[in-house]
Amino acid sequence: MSAVGNSGLLGSRFDSLASNTIDYWMLPDDPSLTNHGVLDAVSAAPVLPDASLQLYIHVPICAQNCTFCAFTGANSISYKMAERYSKLVMWQLTDLMDRVQVKGRHISSVHIGGGSPDLLGSHVGRILEGVRGLPGCTDTTEFSVEMTLSTTRPEFIEELVRHDVTKASFGIQTLDPDLRTHMRQPRSLTHLSKVLDMIGGRIPVVNADLITCLPGQSLTMALDDLQALIEHPSINAISSYLLTSGASPSLIGGLLSGALPQQASPHDRALMRLNTYGTLLREGWVRRGTNTYIDPSAVPAPTLDKISGNECLGQSHHAAFLLGVGASAISSMPGVRLEQVSSLGQWMAAAERKEHPLHLPKCATVPQTDAALWVFPLRHEGLPQHRYDWMLANGALDDEQVRTLRSLCDEGLVRHTALGYELTVLGEVFMGHLVRLLKKEANRKAVDDYISEGLALGNAIAAGALEDRRNVNNRQVADLHLSEIRVASTS
Repeated sequence: MSAVGNSGLLGSRFDSLASNTIDYWMLPDDPSLTNHGVLDAVSAAPVLPDASLQLYIHVPICAQNCTFCAFTGANSISYKMAERYSKLVMWQLTDLMDRVQVKGRHISSVHIGGGSPDLLGSHVGRILEGVRGLPGCTDTTEFSVEMTLSTTRPEFIEELVRHDVTKASFGIQTLDPDLRTHMRQPRSLTHLSKVLDMIGGRIPVVNADLITCLPGQSLTMALDDLQALIEHPSINAISSYLLTSGASPSLIGGLLSGALPQQASPHDRALMRLNTYGTLLREGWVRRGTNTYIDPSAVPAPTLDKISGNECLGQSHHAAFLLGVGASAISSMPGVRLEQVSSLGQWMAAAERKEHPLHLPKCATVPQTDAALWVFPLRHEGLPQHRYDWMLANGALDDEQVRTLRSLCDEGLVRHTALGYELTVLGEVFMGHLVRLLKKEANRKAVDDYISEGLALGNAIAAGALEDRRNVNNRQVADLHLSEIRVASTS
């Protein structure tokens, strides 16, 4: 059923695109948490019948300081730490695996992201070899590794090939040199052909990231970028992300101050998203992840079957385990959320003492048994009927959540089939809104507070009360930023 009677964008109830598409697993801060108590909760996390296991390894080292990136505030340029860091993340991963009862289950996917994992150089081989040796890692485990085009070197690619990595992923964001400059990226894409020559068809899936709704970007520019990548002979996967301001005070500040060009109108931004998904579907590409589409004619079926769509966002449902290690990494498992400290120096110092460097304010030990409902818009497989039925039978959903899902189906944003629930193309356009709406009202507040905090920081940057330096997007130190604002306002 279409969204009859709605007067918002594309006939929907919404008058804007979402301000956030990540961080939905956050809960209100709990000042009573301790490292010991949180780690005890990890050990007690039950292995339920629907359990699954995925791994995420974060590398917070990057040469770039992109305006839009939520990780830039915590990224370091300390490349010489690569060897030490690779050893420490493997210690943490091994220790965390030893604590969880799910150890030994099949590991469906491993994602190494950042930052720029390529700055580990050949030391990435230590991580890949270590993970390959974990119980539960098999030939059907997906391995996905990110890189930055301007800093990738042959020794890094050789390690990916040697360890049979499934997918290599890099950010292009846009082909337009002026837009790239606004985002603090190199104007030229000369490194693209160099990296693709290094890969040389030896990694099955080659994924390029694009961002739509950039400052100064038009609908035509966004679609031209997309078509160029679709037609590229060496690229067979594309991740198209919506530029959202919720996680990036630097971006908000630049837009408000006029330092960045204005974005297109809300209507044109919605059209960018709609035409992006529509174009990929018309070309026969299939969704495999939150925003990732793959050309099935260019990827062998057994490889395509391995792609589980783990983009380090969080667990897919209440029974799932996503173990994240490294500075800034997040773990989600039944009844537990772990967030690592983002400061590389602080993280390494604690890890060398064999301590887990947790950022306790953003950890939680609260079961989110309704997770499968509000996570499913982010998942390409949708919400299987048996998971929805389980949530209903176990009282995980309140009446408002049930009504919301029904209304989203009535409005043509979600489709209900015999197999369960899945997003329509229109639903994909408004994905972030749907995730937020499907949460319980009390838990939506943590998301709304996060967005409001980012807006306050962005306003302070635009007003000159806060300097737009490298760490301004590090939300773990937002209190320090806000203290600077208060000091500046009283001086």
